[in-house]
Amino acid sequence: MKNSRQGTSIILALIIFLVFENQITAQKSGIVSKTFFKNGLVAREFYMGEDQMLDSIKTYHIVGGLDERFYFDKNNLINGLCQKFSSEGKLKTTWLFKKGVLIKRTDFFKEDNLKNKAKVEENYAIITKNNELLKADPDNYGLRYGRAASRIYLEDNVLAEFDFLGFKSQLENIKASPGALTKFPRLNQDLAEIYSRLSTIYGRFENDNLSVDYKLKAIQTDPEETRHYFNLGAYLATEAQDYRLAIYYLNEVERRFPNHNFAHWVLGYTYLELEQYDKVVENINIAFQNEANLYENGYGTAESDLRTIRGLAYHKLGKTDLGIADLNEALKINDKNSVANKYLGIIYDDLGQSQKACDYFQKARSLGYEKKYYNKELESFIKKACNADQKKRVSIAPKDLPYISPNPAENTVEVFNYPFSNFTYEIFNAQSQKLRNGISNDKTIEVLGLPAGFYILIINYQGKSETFKLIKK
Repeated sequence: MKNSRQGTSIILALIIFLVFENQITAQKSGIVSKTFFKNGLVAREFYMGEDQMLDSIKTYHIVGGLDERFYFDKNNLINGLCQKFSSEGKLKTTWLFKKGVLIKRTDFFKEDNLKNKAKVEENYAIITKNNELLKADPDNYGLRYGRAASRIYLEDNVLAEFDFLGFKSQLENIKASPGALTKFPRLNQDLAEIYSRLSTIYGRFENDNLSVDYKLKAIQTDPEETRHYFNLGAYLATEAQDYRLAIYYLNEVERRFPNHNFAHWVLGYTYLELEQYDKVVENINIAFQNEANLYENGYGTAESDLRTIRGLAYHKLGKTDLGIADLNEALKINDKNSVANKYLGIIYDDLGQSQKACDYFQKARSLGYEKKYYNKELESFIKKACNADQKKRVSIAPKDLPYISPNPAENTVEVFNYPFSNFTYEIFNAQSQKLRNGISNDKTIEVLGLPAGFYILIINYQGKSETFKLIKK
């Protein structure tokens, strides 16, 4: 952002854009706008002063606790000493800004594990180098973009978001000008990448609708780039829990690149949720063929890593010893892996070793499993293993939940695993604006005439409602 006016407009546009789904509260000093994680904890807070100017932004960890804190001057430029904390509350990084200009960055410690240490060090080095180079050449787009990409990797989310919102504004303005694609032949590719980066940031705050919308925009803007299909499929599977829609996009990746190890990794995860264990092992074994690439080009911090996913699948297929070995190895790589702890608890519970199962379930809880995976059951496992509660767990498996098909859709969609045939429906866009409503025809809803894009479909019958992510071709 080259001047304070542009910076102000981008930040204020961001606040206005998010208001439709935030909780807004008045305080003596002004207004606070909040977004929330799915577990109910606060994700972000935007503080506006009595003069209606942005005063500060706070972000939070999904398990609770302050993550980032940034302050702004009267021109909405970052100003003063800003901070970042680990999930344990330790001061991790400070930034000193003066009227939007970074004066000094100090990193007190770096979080990494056995697999991603080199990648973490690389991104810290890029930030340090580019910060110095930008002092002499502050408008160098390449340096700013490289720093912004490393900020995303290190989860410096506020700074990365402002960077990429600025890039988005600039590129969209260029694209709107006559002859832009002739002058800038890579404009669509660059703009799609900006959309993809923004979707990553919003996904971290569990804003599914905004994240999916931006990922789909990336595909629509640059349909030849396979990575955008993977990003959408992976997010739908791991964050939005829309497994069947995820498979559609991941299969498109696999069709283009049959040994795409990232796609096979997420397909393994997806089939685990759908209880198709043979497909889990098949896909994970393909992903293992180039495991190093997952850490070199990914974020390397996923708890549902290859060994964790395959470990539970092996157990479900009767190969329990192999499953336990995989999960123990996963914990050597990342001793904070709450998912691996839960899966080991499930295995030992099935083996009748209640105390050992209880220990693993309690460890998963202490690592914040229920806050990170708000919709995945842990409480009943703990009750059964730790309190000798032999009551049967009552839960609906993902494969039995309502879903719509075909999705993406062209003319109509049908609702499956829903007990009613004729029900009311509403269709909204990503900005929560209602576009259509009506009554289904024997579980079928017409979507013909909707522009290609992302929508939210809500169905209801006598108070029993379901919400789906709908993509129109």
